[in-house]
Amino acid sequence: MQYTKTVTLDINGSEVEAELTFNHTPFSPGFYSGPPEDCYPCEQEEYELIKLVAEDNDCSWMLDHIGDSLIEQIGEEDES
Repeated sequence: MQYTKTVTLDINGSEVEAELTFNHTPFSPGFYSGPPEDCYPCEQEEYELIKLVAEDNDCSWMLDHIGDSLIEQIGEEDES
């Protein structure tokens, strides 16, 4: 499912708010009981970062460099 959330970027010591668009697949526990045809493995939680926009500028090129930090940020917000 696709989501858009506001995240905070630290750019040269200044905090800048940006809109992050991403796909999120939640953790799904596996089922290992009963007949084999009813069993399936667990699926890990997954984030796919799609687009990052800060102050009306497309900053998606930064996703490869700061993606892990953004995933931590949106993961912390989901836990709150």
